[in-house]
Amino acid sequence: MIWHIYLLEQRIREAFLRDAFPEYEQPELRRLARAVRSLPWLPRAVFHLIRFEGKSYEEIAEQLGISVRRVEIEFGRAIGLIVRSRNRQERKGW
Repeated sequence: MIWHIYLLEQRIREAFLRDAFPEYEQPELRRLARAVRSLPWLPRAVFHLIRFEGKSYEEIAEQLGISVRRVEIEFGRAIGLIVRSRNRQERKGW
């Protein structure tokens, strides 16, 4: 159920970000930036902490007050949402 809510929230955010990131000349990089920016808050927070701050799952779990398993789940969801978003943007010609 929550997956459907995440997908809906991401699509709404994508609509507002369609013309975002004009500073990126490469379309694939623009799509990736929009995909990451359109993530719902928890998957985006987990993705950011892992990929950009290099924190461990345990550190993130402690910081966000969630279980390590929830961190794993949300990171997996973030990756899945990013892939879907990039593919959707490419199909739509963004």
